[in-house]
Amino acid sequence: MVAGARTAVRPVDGELAGWNPVVLAGVVGREVLDRAGLDAGVLDEVVVGCCDPVGAAGADVARAIVLAAGWPVSVGGSVIDRGETSGAAAVQAAVAAIRAGQARTVLVVGLGLCSVVPPGAAALNRTYGAPWGGVAEQFEEVGGLLPAPRLSERAAQTAGIGRADLDAAAEESRRRRTEADRSPAIVAVAARPGDAAGRGVYRGDPVAADVVRDRGDAADLPPAFDDDGLLTAATFAPPADCVTAVLLQAGSEARASSGAATVAGMGRAAGDPFDPVGNVAAAVGRALGDAGVELAAVDAISVVEHDAATAMLVARSLDIDAERINRDGGAVATGNAGAAEELRLITDGLAVPAGPLLTISAGPTGSAAIVWQTDI
Repeated sequence: MVAGARTAVRPVDGELAGWNPVVLAGVVGREVLDRAGLDAGVLDEVVVGCCDPVGAAGADVARAIVLAAGWPVSVGGSVIDRGETSGAAAVQAAVAAIRAGQARTVLVVGLGLCSVVPPGAAALNRTYGAPWGGVAEQFEEVGGLLPAPRLSERAAQTAGIGRADLDAAAEESRRRRTEADRSPAIVAVAARPGDAAGRGVYRGDPVAADVVRDRGDAADLPPAFDDDGLLTAATFAPPADCVTAVLLQAGSEARASSGAATVAGMGRAAGDPFDPVGNVAAAVGRALGDAGVELAAVDAISVVEHDAATAMLVARSLDIDAERINRDGGAVATGNAGAAEELRLITDGLAVPAGPLLTISAGPTGSAAIVWQTDI
């Protein structure tokens, strides 16, 4: 990886609500190329990670980004949808293409403008049939398939994790995010309020920093789902807006760039559809084995926080202390922008060169892990 950039993470219907994903991705992509000191003519492919490639993010949005940005028409585009691991899967697809000699320079984009394309948008219009038709029925006798937060909550209860534990984890995530230095990966973009977001948002104001949610005393909040549930508005990461991009190049060019990082190992896995972290231990084991490093030697571990339980369940699956995860806080503090959040872990984690970085995406549809080596 020779360069990366992202927008700030902002709430749904906030300052980024009026941006079209295609246009905003072009702005961030151009910034990445500028930071790398490269012209768009070097691009072989644009790969977009997006877990809801419909509407404004549909119809090969990667190719639309190329054309909207004014890049050479010879640059192709493809979209990766792998559920909760779409961003990491896009990076892995780009790396695979480079390793196979099919490309030398690939721009990977993580789309997460939830104001425009909300999570689950693919299921909102059932005119063409419901998603996962024929699959959900197979699990009706054992309680049916549940969304990721409900699975995390149930798994936390089974593991003996209490509400106070989740409240404390969420508060720690917010504290770390508040005290962390502003990421140098952030590129300020102008606010573009949408029709529903005009109140208090003025066109042209720069959006230069992440928002950190303040939910007050978490103990006072009611459960989000069941009366005896664990998750609340404070411990659940709501949808958010962000676009992130990273530029990957073949080895010789990358090593010549200042501050470059290498993909040392990759792994992915899937498990029981009731497993909220998608057999993450297998994915991490494969990534570490590919990199030839031990988990104890990893300098930083970053995990997408769908809710406060996710990181704790990942820590238990890997048999590590949860304190090692997300040293600068996670999505519970700001909101989860889907594939953009997955790539945010990469841009922010590599902003300060150190030892190996392990980035993890995990959910009921599967898991993905990437080991980055920064001390080159």
